[in-house]
Amino acid sequence: MSAESHLAEFGITVQQARDFIKLNIQEPEEIFQVARDYGVTTRMLSELSDHSVDAVRGYFSAVNLQSKDLDYPNILVNSDLGSLGSLVSLNQREGILSNTSLRTAVLEKLGSNKGDYEFTFGFVKPYQDDDGIYNADELGVGHLTSVPATTESLESLFYGSLINIFSALDEIELNQIVGFSNKGTEEYQTLFLSTLSESPTPIMWSDTDLSHLVEDEVVSIIGKYWEKGNYLAGLLDHSYLGIATA
Repeated sequence: MSAESHLAEFGITVQQARDFIKLNIQEPEEIFQVARDYGVTTRMLSELSDHSVDAVRGYFSAVNLQSKDLDYPNILVNSDLGSLGSLVSLNQREGILSNTSLRTAVLEKLGSNKGDYEFTFGFVKPYQDDDGIYNADELGVGHLTSVPATTESLESLFYGSLINIFSALDEIELNQIVGFSNKGTEEYQTLFLSTLSESPTPIMWSDTDLSHLVEDEVVSIIGKYWEKGNYLAGLLDHSYLGIATA
């Protein structure tokens, strides 16, 4: 999204933003905080200031501010999902795969780290829930319509997406993906994309197997989410989906 489109959501013009930057150019801490409060990324600041992204990063780095803290404004995903976007949807399953059942099972598996669950789904930036909804831009998934700005909405999108991912893979395919040695490479992305683009497999997971896969993945994602400040990323950024589109 362009800086102009993003700022327009708050009733702010590009000229107003540029005037603010010019007025506070000697106060990088002020610019950084306001950018973070309004979800303005490093790339948007580059666009507004007519300086390169590297120059903007250097500007903040000079006062020990990490510009990467500005680059994860989306709640769910902070990369271009492309054809994989259809995997992100609300969870419509019932029984053992319902949001309530999955939440209960995940909390039990988290044990003493139960508090991480609440913070994971409750950690949003102030501007994201100020109007009572999460829109497609705030979520980072273009095809989604607005959903209520609640923990339940995020849980449903989170669980629904993980169920969709595992439902599209058979056991052999999943083992290939899990066992891939370097998930930060183009080879991994190609494998994941090609696997999911194939015709649906006739082999289906049982609801019990599917619930166990989702539960274990949620525990893993929550662990990564809070590791070394990675809570700045989106809820699905550390999932197979997020890694494959990084």
